[in-house]
Amino acid sequence: MKDNLPALFTAARKRFPCGPPTTVFRYGQDRVEIWEADDFDPWDTLRWETVRVFFYRQHKPNGKVVEAYWLTNFPSSRVGVQALFGMAKSRWEIENQGFNEAKSRHGLEHICHHHANRLLIRWLLTMLALSVERLYRLRYLRRGTHAPRSGAELVLTLWVNLFRPCPADTS
Repeated sequence: MKDNLPALFTAARKRFPCGPPTTVFRYGQDRVEIWEADDFDPWDTLRWETVRVFFYRQHKPNGKVVEAYWLTNFPSSRVGVQALFGMAKSRWEIENQGFNEAKSRHGLEHICHHHANRLLIRWLLTMLALSVERLYRLRYLRRGTHAPRSGAELVLTLWVNLFRPCPADTS
């Protein structure tokens, strides 16, 4: 969460960090402090009852401090704050690996145009191309002892995964 939700971001910055952190734990060699609250108001187009926001401060051994704000609709009774922190970190790992793959193997540079539809269409096409490339690898670059998959099996795999129902995004 950054400046894309200015009212929520301002409210979270006013509230966090104040007082002792809700949770403190070790993440590898780092020390992580987390503040959280689940009573922030949703914005007009969001169909959540409340918004849960957590702020973390990650202290690296070299003295560097990483701070970030995240929001979710997971209730604290269902998902603990350490699990949310893990999800946040894994999201960045996936995103960074995806950008690295797209840049280093496929020559894509930083996207300069930030219109929502343009970004969506470009990245959907890119992900489709990466999926087709992955299917090619599965078919023609043999690793392991499994039999190569037929072209029909790969098309069926792609078709099934493209049209798998996904839950609606209510954000």
